[in-house]
Amino acid sequence: MSLARTAIGSIWWSMVENGSLTAVSFVALIIFAKLLDPSDFGTYAVVVSVIEVAGIFTNMLFHDALVREPKASDAHFNAAFTVSLVVSVAVFGILLIIFPLLAALVGDPRIGDVGRVLGFGLLFEAPTSILNARLRKEFGFRLLAIRTLIGRTAGAAIGILAALHGYGVWSLVIQSLLMTILGSATLVMLTVWRPRLTRELRPLADVLNYSVGAVTSLATSFATKRAFIFFAGVFLGVEKVGFLNLAFRLVDTVWAISATAISQVMLPLMARLQHDRERLLRSYRIALAMGCTLIYPIFVGIGCEASELISVIFGAKWLPAAEPALWLSLLVFVQAPRLFMTSLLSALGKIESVRSVNLAVLAYMAIAIALTRLSDTNYALAVWSGSECLALILLTLSTYRKCAFSPYDHLRILSAPAIASALMAVAISLTRQLLPHMEPGLAIAVLSVVGFVIYAGLSLVLARNSLVLAVELWRSHRQQSPTENS
Repeated sequence: MSLARTAIGSIWWSMVENGSLTAVSFVALIIFAKLLDPSDFGTYAVVVSVIEVAGIFTNMLFHDALVREPKASDAHFNAAFTVSLVVSVAVFGILLIIFPLLAALVGDPRIGDVGRVLGFGLLFEAPTSILNARLRKEFGFRLLAIRTLIGRTAGAAIGILAALHGYGVWSLVIQSLLMTILGSATLVMLTVWRPRLTRELRPLADVLNYSVGAVTSLATSFATKRAFIFFAGVFLGVEKVGFLNLAFRLVDTVWAISATAISQVMLPLMARLQHDRERLLRSYRIALAMGCTLIYPIFVGIGCEASELISVIFGAKWLPAAEPALWLSLLVFVQAPRLFMTSLLSALGKIESVRSVNLAVLAYMAIAIALTRLSDTNYALAVWSGSECLALILLTLSTYRKCAFSPYDHLRILSAPAIASALMAVAISLTRQLLPHMEPGLAIAVLSVVGFVIYAGLSLVLARNSLVLAVELWRSHRQQSPTENS
């Protein structure tokens, strides 16, 4: 099977995994939003901001390094499994100590108990993260998709039942824990290979350098967003964080289907091309052009129709989340290119560049929070937008230094879909002003059609090369499939 065919099939199953996860999560989010208060979402978001940073050191310690290492053997995976298990126990013990202190800092006593219970899930996620890495390395995205669908569906169903019986924020905790436990059990049952405990840890020396860099980079990247959410809870209160969290969830829902699926396949795919610089950069150029052409209009449309979407999907009590959702959606112009830049630098082993960028952005976030104290939602959104723009600038410079792919090359690729998306936003805004009294449901339909027509027409003029390339790759895949399956 060709590398192109493998990549296309893997992207498909990765999209199935992320799509099923997102679809079930989004349906559950709609139901939870109608049953719970914004303060419940805020409390949960503050806790998860800490748990997810801790989870990097338990779940991702060797994950990307094992995926990237061409000579990774059972010995490497077993050693990584042993160390990950020990680290997860240590991190869980630390969380038991710090969460009561964080609860006092935020001023919400529920945070202490919720945090200690949610931290228990790390003891299950860490061991199965090694199985996850092995499947990703072998492009086994089908099993990962099945795991996600079973775990998420069962967890969401039971969590919703808990919410219906008045468990409040604990229904979100139940959903999360069951998703982790059932998903991990499913993955173990479906895979033939099993990791085992070992005293032979020397194979980790082959991946340790990359692991440290990758985890540090990921931790600093995650810490930026999670620190933002946590301190928003400290300065704004858990109710306003609940609205902000819903805005993030609305945008992240679509991001998980589109961008995350692409990024999960990009690293193993580009890692196979890391020794052929010409093919690697050509693949990067194609992926960047096609990806941004497809991703930009989706998020711009969500942002422009945020008030109608939130009103219809979640209800009028969540309308304060509409403005944050608009600005978070428009940040796609800087977020999407970074997705591809990070994969390119990681595939080439230039993880120190990504780490340096993330450290700089984290430092910016710390200074910005200290200076503004996130005094209101607008200040908070300005601080977050500044961090995203800074990350794009620094990654663009790093890509130029390490890969000789200049800022002008990026601008030439990105300008067409960016201009078409911006004009689409203008058209949607003008349409709303011309038809000001539409019902939210009808407004979504009309504005979406207008946006699609405008973007499609402009893309035929401005981004024709990307669209032609996408069609050619699809036709090539369709022609190869019967032959390779025979």
